[in-house]
Amino acid sequence: MGAAKSVRGVKRLALLAALGSALTAPAHAEPAPLPERARDVLEAHCAECRNAHASGDRIDLEALAEDTRLIVPRRPDASRAYQHLVRDQAIAAGEAKAPTPAEVGTVRDWIESLPDPDLGCRGRTVIASAEPDALAKAWAATRPASESADARVLSLAPLWNACQMPERLAQAREAVSILLAALARRREPAPVDALRPQSAVLVVRLSDVALLPAEWERLTANAPRLAGGPAAIPADWLAAHVLARPKDTAGSVDPAFDVKFDAASQRAVERLARNWTRDVTLRRAAAERGVTQEALRTTLAAVGGEFLLPARRLMHGAIIRSAWDRLAPALDGEAPPGSSERGGDVSDAEIDVVLWTDKPAYRPRDLVTIHASVSKACHLTLIDVDREGKAVVLFPNELEPDNLVAPSVTVSVPGREAGYQFRFDRSGEEQIVAVCQRKSRRPAGIAYDYERERFAILGDWRTFLRTIPEREKKILERQERQTARRQRRGRSTPESGPPPVGAADPVSLEGRAAITVVIEPGGG
Repeated sequence: MGAAKSVRGVKRLALLAALGSALTAPAHAEPAPLPERARDVLEAHCAECRNAHASGDRIDLEALAEDTRLIVPRRPDASRAYQHLVRDQAIAAGEAKAPTPAEVGTVRDWIESLPDPDLGCRGRTVIASAEPDALAKAWAATRPASESADARVLSLAPLWNACQMPERLAQAREAVSILLAALARRREPAPVDALRPQSAVLVVRLSDVALLPAEWERLTANAPRLAGGPAAIPADWLAAHVLARPKDTAGSVDPAFDVKFDAASQRAVERLARNWTRDVTLRRAAAERGVTQEALRTTLAAVGGEFLLPARRLMHGAIIRSAWDRLAPALDGEAPPGSSERGGDVSDAEIDVVLWTDKPAYRPRDLVTIHASVSKACHLTLIDVDREGKAVVLFPNELEPDNLVAPSVTVSVPGREAGYQFRFDRSGEEQIVAVCQRKSRRPAGIAYDYERERFAILGDWRTFLRTIPEREKKILERQERQTARRQRRGRSTPESGPPPVGAADPVSLEGRAAITVVIEPGGG
């Protein structure tokens, strides 16, 4: 009896202790902010993100968000970093190295939460290509001849035109002063005159930064000529050029470029340089030419021949700087033959997919044709995601079931003899997602049953992406049951006939691309 009381007493004390712990401990730890959770996922599963934007042992998330090669703000399906997560989730599902659907969803949420890149352009007037030169001449007209002869012009007009926010433009002007001071081997920022109204044209007097005209000529000898031929040098190009530390004829770093920065100055100049070195979007390309994005899109839509692929890629996304440097003169009829390239900075192992439509914009009820080109033979799937997020497979379908496409050949959907047409029925935006598979005729999670539906309906796109592993498991189980039934009945298994796979590396197995199509109000 006494022993029993002792046991009950111990239990009561233990219960009180547990209750006390519950009262003093926090109910639930608050989840980390979305950007931090996205950073954790990318650090674990995106080697390209780490290699490009490591800052210490963490990814510089701000720099990554501005990397047009890896991230398209608000457009996860068009973002290379996200595409690779989806690919790795599908190919290595269940393995320790594979991102989980929840992790992939976290990165998608983060990309969708990024600021609208066009936000800074509201109420902003484009600086035309000839304006920097005109502003500089007007400035020189108010100065003594000796002073104006000593002046040189740097332009931030492409940053202004590309919707950079005012605080970023201020940082860019400061970086120019830091860069010029370093070139002059001075510690204090160099004085520059920022010409109004946009303060995007900067005048520097060589005597103020202790540079000789010959030294300036060496620094800017290879400067690009922006459209319209203004004398102004792009300031972000100069920053990138200096940081590249060009070499002289003897193979040593040219003394004119052998400059030193402290850590803070280095970061400021690198941020300015990234505006030039990152992939060129339609926004940036239009900014350099001093035109609107709509005007440049119309120009690109008319480009054919050897420059067709980079022009179409730029219409809906981005191309590497070297491809833009070749395409831009072609738009003015000045590019030599044989100077084009696809425009994508991808390895030989990757499947490069270029996706575009037959018009730069549509109205409701317009007929639509989707075009694609791939760098390797693969099975192409095209998915439409409407403005409510509902997804349907456009190709392959019952009328065009064969989706094996050859490299460097333009595929049009619908084809000429397809027997069906596509139209957008409402104004707004729709997304076209392309997936091209080397190992399988279909992407993971998608099955075709043409006896029930001509075009496979995937339902809510986000839900589909989150449930790909479960969907694929059910598809494979169903296929195994069908194969077993056929074997019991003495029937052969249908040939799948996928194209050969060159390597087991997931990079070589799947390519992705996505474009946003604008359907303007009006039409019938």
